[in-house]
Amino acid sequence: MTKKQEMLFEVIQDLMLAFVINSAATILNGGFTDTWVYLVGMFEAFSINYVAGAAIPVPRIGRMAADGLGLKDGTFIHKLIRVFVTNAIFVTIISFCIALINCGPVPNIVSIWLKTYPILHLVGFVTSLLIEDTCIRLAKTVAPEK
Repeated sequence: MTKKQEMLFEVIQDLMLAFVINSAATILNGGFTDTWVYLVGMFEAFSINYVAGAAIPVPRIGRMAADGLGLKDGTFIHKLIRVFVTNAIFVTIISFCIALINCGPVPNIVSIWLKTYPILHLVGFVTSLLIEDTCIRLAKTVAPEK
């Protein structure tokens, strides 16, 4: 992929992950009650994910983890480990920041966050596995190589 396609892929994937994580968190917290609150949550999740991705080389960390296990790039198990690590980093950052935004820095913030984190990680992991190839194809379609 070209650099432009990689950047577009990351934005598309960030949007999809923000949508899924925000939707799952909304459902876990009682469901959809206010469209505005949901949209603000989407914006927060996307912004946090995008900034985290710009500040931390998360895809590279995921790839290094899979490579470090001696897994062959392009295999399903390599993808599984790479996506698991990448997703763990992003979902941890997004979900903890959203918990801080919604609850404030209360003494029991970690226990509040841990009530939803395992489910959000699983949802994000499965979603990331399912959408990665589609996001890559979409990025290549929107920004074809010249």
